[in-house]
Amino acid sequence: MAVYYVWSGATGTGTGASWANAFTTLTAAFSGHAPGDTYYVAHDHSEATAINVTLTSIGTVSNPTKVVCVDRAGSVPPVSADRRSTAQIATTSNSQLSFAGYAHYDGIIFVAGNSTGAANIITNGTNGAWQRYDNCSFRLGSTGAGSIQVGAGGLILGSYTEFNNTTVSFSAISQTITVAGALRWRNTASALIGAQVPTVLFTPISGRGGYVECIGVDLSAAGSGKTLAGALQAAQASTFGFIDCKLNASVTKSAVPLSHGSPEVDFIRCGSSGINYPVFRHRMSGTLNEELTVIRTGGASDGTTGIAWKIDTTANCNYSMPFECPPIAIWNAVDGSAVTATVEGIWGGGAVPNDDDVWLDVEYLGDNSSPQGSFVNDGKADLLTTAAGQTSSSAAWGGSTTKFKLAATFTPQQPGWIYGRVKCAKASSTFYIDPLVTLT
Repeated sequence: MAVYYVWSGATGTGTGASWANAFTTLTAAFSGHAPGDTYYVAHDHSEATAINVTLTSIGTVSNPTKVVCVDRAGSVPPVSADRRSTAQIATTSNSQLSFAGYAHYDGIIFVAGNSTGAANIITNGTNGAWQRYDNCSFRLGSTGAGSIQVGAGGLILGSYTEFNNTTVSFSAISQTITVAGALRWRNTASALIGAQVPTVLFTPISGRGGYVECIGVDLSAAGSGKTLAGALQAAQASTFGFIDCKLNASVTKSAVPLSHGSPEVDFIRCGSSGINYPVFRHRMSGTLNEELTVIRTGGASDGTTGIAWKIDTTANCNYSMPFECPPIAIWNAVDGSAVTATVEGIWGGGAVPNDDDVWLDVEYLGDNSSPQGSFVNDGKADLLTTAAGQTSSSAAWGGSTTKFKLAATFTPQQPGWIYGRVKCAKASSTFYIDPLVTLT
């Protein structure tokens, strides 16, 4: 595995053997080398090309190419203290910037275009490839309807992209990040830089699936009139997960899902203030938000604040395709004896809901010879069973009218975690659920 140097100001032989003899473009540096090579890019490197550029690394899945921005005046070879994040690789006019192969980039600013047309940045132009970007920045310089594409517009299969402390910038609100592969974005302060924030940040691709996981990302620059997760009926199995992210209080978290197959959107501990219990789930069948007023006395809390889940179902919700709440976990130490799991709820329906309106589905370890999950619920038995009312409850709540409880009895064969999933099936209704399982 060899080491090469890249600096746009070099005037030597262009062999990459030293700063004086460095390659002047990363494209030239990638040509004809071996997997696992490392390319040191000068902190003051700046290359701009007026045609489409594809950075195709020679790396392999187990031996990737490594590209690191370093201080040209530092140690030779560079050490960790020499790392910088100022080198720039750009295209001009409406030229797009693409990436292919297996590579790990650190500290590079990538810019596509500088005109009024559309110029794209396209990650992962190789089937099955992965690319990781640490301390980088992706910037659309042209003002047309370009995009940062994860998965090359849906033409590439099995791609994986990872952003770590990596920012994005746009030149028009019509631009977006299109997702047709896997993107994990982590640990990024002020992730959206520049004056233009897209109307829709993430957009699925027609006919393709996509996966986005944002953890510890500051997306608060997207405010009123902006949507983080877009929707597209023709997309397949798109999943958007946001965990521990900073948001603007006025942002729309997700567009209304247009099919049960796509997208599925979850926000966990994401918000604009210093609280740690926000939750949001969006499906075609309904939405779930944390609730702080209509709560059960002695119910779920973060240790200080009482919390409930407010579920608003849509007209598309029904017994066959209900809204499913996130799992509520509790440890069970009982083995071989009957246990009853109970979850409390309240709604304004005037009478207790029926067991095909809302029910509790419990997953437990019902086989002592394997960890295969067993299931039991307190909903109606099947499509042909006549619905019956759920059990009324005397629990104290802070609002709404009709209290009920959901309870399922089962006999676990191993100690372990039990997962209770409340399913709400009555269309255009509001349920409040205490996200706390009790075992008796």
